[in-house]
Amino acid sequence: MPVTTPVLPTVAMPVEPEVQTPPPIASLSVVVAPAQTVAVPVIVPALADELTVTTVVALALPQPFVTV
Repeated sequence: MPVTTPVLPTVAMPVEPEVQTPPPIASLSVVVAPAQTVAVPVIVPALADELTVTTVVALALPQPFVTV
């Protein structure tokens, strides 16, 4: 059985105080209204006599039967 307890206890130690306030200068914030795409991509049909072939190979490998 694995042991997950550390050898020495873990203790939080304050090193530096964390700054939780925002900076005193103003930052740029922009809100954009949500919208659907208004332009559609140009779909050009293929003009050549090319052919795409896709093949699938499935292998059945035996799995050992293991009981625990």
